[in-house]
Amino acid sequence: MQLLQKDKEDTNRVLHLADLSFEYIESKPDTTMVLALEALSLARRIGFEKGVAVSLNRVGNAYHTLGNYPKAMEVYLQALKINEKINNSDGKQKNLGNIGVIYAEQEDYRQALGYYFQAKLLAEQLNNMRSLSLACVNIAEAYHRLKIYDSATQYAQQANDIAYKINYVRLIGSSLLRLGRIHFEKGQTSSALEHYLICIPYVIESKNDLKLSETFLDIAKVFEKMGQNDSVLFYANQSLLLAKEKGFIKQVRDAGRFLTSYYRIINKADSAFFYLDITKIANDSLFSQQKQKQFQSLAFDEKLRQVEIAAVELKDSKKRNHNLQYAAIALGLLTFTILFLLLSHSIIANQKLIRFLGVIALLIVFEFINLFIHPYLSYATNDSPLIMLLVMVCIAALLVPVHHRMEKWISHRLVEKNKKIRLAAARKTIAKLEGEQPN
Repeated sequence: MQLLQKDKEDTNRVLHLADLSFEYIESKPDTTMVLALEALSLARRIGFEKGVAVSLNRVGNAYHTLGNYPKAMEVYLQALKINEKINNSDGKQKNLGNIGVIYAEQEDYRQALGYYFQAKLLAEQLNNMRSLSLACVNIAEAYHRLKIYDSATQYAQQANDIAYKINYVRLIGSSLLRLGRIHFEKGQTSSALEHYLICIPYVIESKNDLKLSETFLDIAKVFEKMGQNDSVLFYANQSLLLAKEKGFIKQVRDAGRFLTSYYRIINKADSAFFYLDITKIANDSLFSQQKQKQFQSLAFDEKLRQVEIAAVELKDSKKRNHNLQYAAIALGLLTFTILFLLLSHSIIANQKLIRFLGVIALLIVFEFINLFIHPYLSYATNDSPLIMLLVMVCIAALLVPVHHRMEKWISHRLVEKNKKIRLAAARKTIAKLEGEQPN
């Protein structure tokens, strides 16, 4: 924010806006979208293609957070095309990883792995350890979902080793949590519990309360397997309380479901009904939240559409201005040529050449007028082809008589000029002949 206060309307501002938008991705996706669209608009206005790709990636992040996966995929692919065009490997790496996440959200883990491995390869080529650790933890999750536990363990451990090496606290916590879940599903409860407990300080340090709530619930499940009832209730309630405090509705529902099921098993119906009510309220809130996200997504669609319209208008305006300049240059050159031929005291100009140049000048003038008035005419006629054609025909009808008058006047001036040149030449010839006669 401090940097943005000092930034001019340049590439640095685009990148700072994109960076700031990412900071809100988990808490305020609407703010992420507003900042990303501002960055996108500026990047297109100044012709900063890398900035356009970075901004589109952040727009995709916002759609992903809202659960609009088709739109997120569409925007990620747009960003990827730009990064491939400008050969921006870092941007490509991020786009490929994000596309993999979208496939994983759709439970198409095989497709997700294809993109994750491409992202991993680019991270290795760039020697970007943070991106490499993230790619490895994503690969581990995909293998975990496919129940290919050996590969899942291998990549989760690799992600953990890299994260430890560069002190990437957030990924240390994520990789340890993933390892714990893998061990739990393999029935290795002691090892799972060890990883969960080691994970907690890193999750707290990274201020990732959502992951902390999930970790508490995972620990409760381990203690349930071990038959340690007090510990089950302690960690499950810790998960529920933290989720309630931070407004993590899905985590409230998951903890509520677990406690409802657990109290049923131990035959405590009153407690089971209590947590069932909590689960139901959370489910209703999730449904309401989903509706709100859908509304936000539609609003984002419109904002993005307006940015794209503005970008097209800007491009058309630049093109039109260039065409106007070219037409003005061509008209100027033709006018200069005709005037030179008319005013020259030594060159005899051909009337056919003047007539040809006049026709070309008429066409250029007509095109110049067309380029100049087109945006105003388009707005006034609401892009009606028939009305626009009639207006241009009327303009042509006015220009043609003017052109004929000009052509007639130029031809008259040309004939007079040519007569004078020929008369002057004849006089010189006569004078020369008279000078050569004997006395």
